Amino acid sequence: MITAYVPADNSLKPVTLAAGEPIPDAAVWIDLLHPSDEELVFVDRALNLDVPTEEDMREIEISSRLYQEEDAFYMTATMITQSDMPQPLSVPVSFVLAHHRLLTLRYAEPLPFRVYAAQASRHNMPCATGEDVLAGLLDAITDRIADILERVQVDIETLSREIFTREHRGKKDYNAILARIGRNHALTSQARESLVSFGRLVGFVARPSEAKLTKSAERGFKTISRDVTALSDHASFLANNIGFVLDATLGLINNEQSSTIKIFSVAAVVFLPPTLIASIYGMNFEFMPELAWSYGYPMALGLMVLFAVLPYLFFKYRGWL
Repeated sequence: MITAYVPADNSLKPVTLAAGEPIPDAAVWIDLLHPSDEELVFVDRALNLDVPTEEDMREIEISSRLYQEEDAFYMTATMITQSDMPQPLSVPVSFVLAHHRLLTLRYAEPLPFRVYAAQASRHNMPCATGEDVLAGLLDAITDRIADILERVQVDIETLSREIFTREHRGKKDYNAILARIGRNHALTSQARESLVSFGRLVGFVARPSEAKLTKSAERGFKTISRDVTALSDHASFLANNIGFVLDATLGLINNEQSSTIKIFSVAAVVFLPPTLIASIYGMNFEFMPELAWSYGYPMALGLMVLFAVLPYLFFKYRGWL
């Protein structure tokens, strides 16, 4: 699907284009969502560009993600999508900036694109050029990553309280806790990857010797660069916290397992002497003095109880229980 955005009264008016329909000359942002091969060819010819394919977008080399051809800047970054779902995804999104016009290419629907498009269509925003639109989009993306990291931080703090509280410790669902830790770790890792890619993108497009930016776009890129740096540091801090919570959870699991094993060990030691006595008097020998003794049976029971209680008292005295 091809959507062109045309400036109108300091806002953007979306225009959905049918196959082969010409792109408006005044459009400053052309958004390609799940484009077909025919739509890619059409845009290439209409804008005189070499739009990257989906396979090109997945390249991890920096030279394949950030490069310049003539007056066009080609940039690909990684974004988080479906962050509210059980399995969030990292998807590549391409930005092409040429002749003060922005082209975006994506095969997913990250929330910041919808948020920015809705805001730009309703409110007065700097959107006279493609550089302004790119700055606005990057600001919306950065805000979304910040929201994700804030949600991770809240969940990690909640997990810490649940893990270290002594109330109902034995009733905790450690499988669920480990699943939450794993999901938060995945979100944090994806956020850090996205921040790194967008940090490189901002540094590339805002190069003083190459970029021809408006004052508003230049200020926007500087603000975004500072935000990306701060969020990267915060993501590293969260990653350390998640590692600590994971280690603490595994430690508590080991402690509970050790306590369970200790109970079985104590039970084995407590019942070993009575078992030995019972085994001795269960032997089928003909000549055993106690067999003919009238107090033999009570004596055997007494010995069993005595040698069961003595190890238990000894363990209590040594503080092992």
